Amino acid sequence: MKYFVTENYLKVVTAINPNIQVEHLVPFTKTVAEMWTRPILGLYFYDYLLAAYNAQTLTSDEETLVGYIQSGIAWRSASEAVISTSYQITQKGVQKQNSDNSESAEFNEIAMVQGMYIQKAEFYESFLVKWLKENKDLFPNFTSLLNKDSIIKPQVGDNFNGYFRII
Repeated sequence: MKYFVTENYLKVVTAINPNIQVEHLVPFTKTVAEMWTRPILGLYFYDYLLAAYNAQTLTSDEETLVGYIQSGIAWRSASEAVISTSYQITQKGVQKQNSDNSESAEFNEIAMVQGMYIQKAEFYESFLVKWLKENKDLFPNFTSLLNKDSIIKPQVGDNFNGYFRII
């Protein structure tokens, strides 16, 4: 199952080297989508949208929404890959990657790069939230009473005078 992004999308949109092996990237897309995108969309809408994405049955409005989702997932995945491609857990414990033709970055440099990627992800996620709030009526599965856990959608009984909760 693809979690809104493909290997090619990750390599084209982010600073991820095109030569990196896919198995170093794929685990992050699922985790990132579940940790960061699902709370925004709500589980009911997330499951619907992910199924439609994988079945290639998205409406044009859903395709636009997924376009906004992809940038956040891609940059968060890149931020996760920064650490895991630098350090890996092996039978001998945590090992630092090294190569004959390159020099391993220091941890503070790795953390700086990871922070830059997280800033990019947060920018795209904030744009996603803003766009989804403005266009919520296009997505009945988002506004559905069954979509109970979106962090940006008011819930039944909430008294927010039509405004979204601020988290």
